[in-house]
Amino acid sequence: MRIMASAVGLICCFSLPASGEPTERPSVVVGPWSISTTYHADKFISCAMSRSAQDELEITFVRNHDGLFLTLDSPKWTLERGKAYTVRLAAGAQTVEAKALAERKGVTIGFADGSFKERLKTSNVLDVKGEGATLSVPLDKSATGFERLELCFGKNTRESPQTNPFVAPSRKP
Repeated sequence: MRIMASAVGLICCFSLPASGEPTERPSVVVGPWSISTTYHADKFISCAMSRSAQDELEITFVRNHDGLFLTLDSPKWTLERGKAYTVRLAAGAQTVEAKALAERKGVTIGFADGSFKERLKTSNVLDVKGEGATLSVPLDKSATGFERLELCFGKNTRESPQTNPFVAPSRKP
């Protein structure tokens, strides 16, 4: 199981079964985005909205019980694992400062500002500005994608076996 957490308590989980093999996760396609669920031992963990962009950049928005997170991964990067990099996020005219928690080939950024999360739905691009470069994350069709991501999270949270242990959860995102 891969877990990333920042000093401010933001947690984003991607899980593997005990065997270490990835499980099949059903997905729904919304424009360029693929929306899927993550379960571990029949326990709902999160919903994710993913896509690839130019320069081998993998983009994933994850919605879990702790909130909304963005993970950016690239095989070209070599980062200091566990380091928190300060970044400036820009969506349209709105900007916020955030921390990007590093893994070897990627970072996770938590979104605490509610108005900024809403701005993501109407922007075409999210700029992630670090000290050395600016990454442009394409957000085309994101309004529909974010709506579907929230529906996925709400549905799977309600259908979790923790809520009703006598009903098997639906794994459709």
